[in-house]
Amino acid sequence: MNDAVRMGAAMLIGLMVGAFSTFGDPIGVMVINGLANAASPWVVTAFFAGALQRGPRRAVAGGVAAMVAGVVMYYIGALLEGHTHLLFQFVVWTAAAVVSGCLFGLAGITWRMRSDLWRPIAVAAVSGTLLAEAAHRFILVEIWTGWEWEITYVQVAVANIVMAGLLLLVLLERRHWLPALGWLALVTGAALLVLLTAYALLWGW
Repeated sequence: MNDAVRMGAAMLIGLMVGAFSTFGDPIGVMVINGLANAASPWVVTAFFAGALQRGPRRAVAGGVAAMVAGVVMYYIGALLEGHTHLLFQFVVWTAAAVVSGCLFGLAGITWRMRSDLWRPIAVAAVSGTLLAEAAHRFILVEIWTGWEWEITYVQVAVANIVMAGLLLLVLLERRHWLPALGWLALVTGAALLVLLTAYALLWGW
């Protein structure tokens, strides 16, 4: 598979996650609706977009291409649904797409190409981010209403936990599980701190 095909595949999965975020939002199934508004599908997409490439630089480019393509698709869908005045949001989320695409695209190629030392770190970066989002949602639900399975935030948090575990089990050999757990705890804590800080700055809490 040549480099152009690899980059095209990265953009395709980015377009798919953008379409899911747009058109999954009005679906009546609560967990699907919640995942359409979650960060986890985007993080996983950037990771695999990077893993498809050959070399770190192309992996970063692939992760960014996937994320930006997804953002463009999302806002095309929003325009088709009649939403307007989206320029500021588009700029903000495009910037976020570039940053996340770089980080998780690099994690993807690190998992695929690097040594036994780095592979657990790369997978822990993704799984830890998913767990941090899950923990953040659990914290918000507890503050707002208390935990109930019917709440979408709770369902998405559980889905994130399942995805995080599956990534560790599927992408790493058994001998890598223990070191990955240490990095997982570190990444989860750091990412949760970032999420809580960002939420406090944006919403005054």
